[in-house]
Amino acid sequence: MGNLHPSRSERPELNERELSYITLHTHFTRKQINDFYIRFLTYYPRGYVNFQQFCDLYCNELKNLHNSRPLLERLFHHIDTDKNGQLNFKEILFFKAITMPETDNDEKFRWIFFLYDTNLDHHIDEYEFLNLCHLAYFIHGKLLTKDRLNELKILFEKFDINNDKQLNCEEFIQLCQQCTDLLELIAPMFNNTKWNSKKNPCGTFTTTTNELTSDRIDYLTNRTKFTREKILYYYQIFRKHCHSGRLSKSEFINFYKKLLQSNSSETYCEFLFRAFDSLSNDGFIQFDEYLIAIYIHSNASTPREKLEWLFNAYDRDGNGFISYNEINQIVHALFILYGIDREKHSVGYISYEIMAILDLNDDDKVSKQEFINMLKDKELTNFLAPSLIKQN
Repeated sequence: MGNLHPSRSERPELNERELSYITLHTHFTRKQINDFYIRFLTYYPRGYVNFQQFCDLYCNELKNLHNSRPLLERLFHHIDTDKNGQLNFKEILFFKAITMPETDNDEKFRWIFFLYDTNLDHHIDEYEFLNLCHLAYFIHGKLLTKDRLNELKILFEKFDINNDKQLNCEEFIQLCQQCTDLLELIAPMFNNTKWNSKKNPCGTFTTTTNELTSDRIDYLTNRTKFTREKILYYYQIFRKHCHSGRLSKSEFINFYKKLLQSNSSETYCEFLFRAFDSLSNDGFIQFDEYLIAIYIHSNASTPREKLEWLFNAYDRDGNGFISYNEINQIVHALFILYGIDREKHSVGYISYEIMAILDLNDDDKVSKQEFINMLKDKELTNFLAPSLIKQN
């Protein structure tokens, strides 16, 4: 991406809302963004990059590949979020940002997942998985043998935790974390990333066994900051009330209604169930999920961690954004929870107001970073995050 190095040219104007959105979603400063923008317009005065220009801009960073064009075609299509056949400044800048070493690996994993989710259904089925493997081996000039193909099919089945013949985002991330050799083949655009820096022990995320192994305790200690003694204490409580080793949805709703101290919170609790059941996505709350939720609701977790967790509850379709319809459903549930008169106060109007505050770039959806930015608005945070932020 050599053409995008900052210069000291006179800054063009970027409006305040655009600057706020970009700084919120990247590690770049306002000055860097403005300098990148000048540089971009210097090389591309029309304000966009076509496919051939994108290839010229980026192919040098993929020069070690045997054949980079198929990957460049896929990258171009994925980066082109408005699907107009060209890349504007923000699309190019966000791609540059996601490939930076300081960008969190979890963000990169999620980005890779959607790169290879070719039918946009938020899952990667076996066909898509094997197709991305074929692509990876081809661009590296490697031979994908029948034996290796069978190994990859077994690998797919291993990480298909809920046996639905497809990988959701969490399952795909686990596969990538455990199989860094394959990850490096499918993600050469992240060649400056140290993937093994946050590698997790195999099975610690979604194990359904009732046995609290040493590996599970180590994982939960790192994930929650709880001591081993405290984890064992909570485990004893959990097993005492859940002899089967897991909570059903109805059991969870009854449990959480007591936490919220409200008899009218069932609709809202259904939103939260999705966030609790975030590791295995099997319709039950396992101990690992239960403990992480306790941590999120405790004073030990940060406000940012709480809102990241809550975002997953409110993002009902799991596409990485909260839409207006999802905001509307959330507000409807919160009106019931708070006992707000829906004849005196409009759910639609309040939803519109919230969307206008959170959606910084006016794309009719709220990203995780935009949602977390809500911390700057105490009143809105208290409304949207009952039982969480108000503790701190």
